Amino acid sequence: MNQKIEHLEQNDVIQIKNDKTRWVMKQTTFTANEFISTIINSYTSGEELKEWSKNGVEAQVLVPRKPWRKGKIRLSIEFIPDESEIESPLDDFRQKTNL
Repeated sequence: MNQKIEHLEQNDVIQIKNDKTRWVMKQTTFTANEFISTIINSYTSGEELKEWSKNGVEAQVLVPRKPWRKGKIRLSIEFIPDESEIESPLDDFRQKTNL
């Protein structure tokens, strides 16, 4: 299975379908930034929110078969489209031939 993962931008809108998955937000529709802010504000101060979501925080990462690497980590939200929603390279061709 080859899944396409999209990183959502701050103003991208999210709508949660299942009420049982609403453990952070009270409403079912919100922006990616509102979601990240709500999570971080539950556990951190405003200044830490800025670091975690905008600038990133100093960290080290250990990945299998690689040495430790220094850098920053930053919170983001990923979207994994249903396979039926993934665009085909032929979609543009199909649209042009249906004119």
